[in-house]
Amino acid sequence: MPETRPAAPRRDTTSPTPRTAIQAIDRSVALLDTIADAGPHGAALGALAESTGLPASTARTLLSSLVAHGLVAQGGSGRRYLLGSRFFELNRRFVAQTDLSAVAAPVLRALWERTEETVHLAVLQGTRRVDIAVLVGPQLLTVSPTSARFTDSSATPLYRTAAGKVLFAGLSRPDRLSMLDDAPWDPQDRPAAEDLMAAMDDVAAGGFATNLQEEAAGVCGVAAPVQDQGGRTIAAVCLGYPAVRHTEAHAAWLRDEAMDAAAELTVLLGAATGEASA
Repeated sequence: MPETRPAAPRRDTTSPTPRTAIQAIDRSVALLDTIADAGPHGAALGALAESTGLPASTARTLLSSLVAHGLVAQGGSGRRYLLGSRFFELNRRFVAQTDLSAVAAPVLRALWERTEETVHLAVLQGTRRVDIAVLVGPQLLTVSPTSARFTDSSATPLYRTAAGKVLFAGLSRPDRLSMLDDAPWDPQDRPAAEDLMAAMDDVAAGGFATNLQEEAAGVCGVAAPVQDQGGRTIAAVCLGYPAVRHTEAHAAWLRDEAMDAAAELTVLLGAATGEASA
């Protein structure tokens, strides 16, 4: 007799299922959950429709879109649906971001010990730069280094800080322009959009950004991008220092240190050596 596969299990409907204003997303998530529950053999269209309570035609249409985006794959002559390979990439990025501060800890500590300046590891959340690790320089404040989370809740534009510039420059031009429209930044207190885009292109091409008292008097900084395997900027390594110590030689040394640390962290996150130094 031919081998039979178990039907996809019906999801537990006793617990509340999140509902949003976008029905197609709710239905797609229900399909993905059911496919995940089905295990490595996947689930047939009929079983998915029955389990989610969708008409077969609706389930087929949604599944076709999920297949096109790589979130769902078809196996067994296209008769069964499985989770797609894109979930592997999404999970890899999630793990990298979740564990980023832990992976970066020895790199940041070594950078802090070499430079004796304040070290930040920053990521982009919405329109804000968020520091997920900070080591305070002993020359600036006489406190022990910490690695707690710090969030800048102000409306400081990304282009006013070194780390912010790196994170902003890591976005595509359309995404930057869209952020300019949406962010709570004073439009009267910023360069012309084209000038700003050109400056961010220069940051992306040069692989570093500086801040010479642009955010606050007496504070300077230099930052470099941390990238994932696809070459996307996911974080910034930044060195902050008092303006009284600013010289061209000191700034150049800190720039090289920040770029080296960011490149080292990029490699630790799985990027090829050539990509990290590009």
